[in-house]
Amino acid sequence: MAKSPTKNVMSPAVEPIPAASVPAELTRDQKAMALVNSYVPWAVGAGMVPMPGVDMLALTALELRMLAKLSEMYGVTFMENGVKNIVASLLATVVSTNLGASLGSLLKLVPLVGPIASIAAMPGLYSAATYAIGRVFVTHFEAGGTFLDFDPQKTRAHFISEFEKAGAPSEPQKAA
Repeated sequence: MAKSPTKNVMSPAVEPIPAASVPAELTRDQKAMALVNSYVPWAVGAGMVPMPGVDMLALTALELRMLAKLSEMYGVTFMENGVKNIVASLLATVVSTNLGASLGSLLKLVPLVGPIASIAAMPGLYSAATYAIGRVFVTHFEAGGTFLDFDPQKTRAHFISEFEKAGAPSEPQKAA
């Protein structure tokens, strides 16, 4: 029996949004965003994982699961390895544009203060990244796109805009 391509993706113990809980009268876009929004609290939980690196693994697995569910909703073939590279590229955008995102996980290594400070910063960053990735892919799939024609460089500005809309802290403002 063939193995489902989404079975390798680590999933939360409880599925974030059961299909039966989404009202049938919603448009596909609205259903997709309800799915994305259901993964945001799980991303907060990933940001609270106290071990550096493990938090990023949890976030990546969560986002892969979300994208697998979105691809099912849109009838798009899900290719785990290719999607991992796309997610890594989009998360690298966050790291390169937000100093807190690049240092947050490593901050957990500082005894006593590190874990406390990272718990204050990382959940917001992770939830915003999850929302932004979901929103970007919903827009892409609504336009008829697939994972094969997704270009992270072309969607970078859209991703950053959605990341900021989701309430992630922006870069520190320079003093006037």
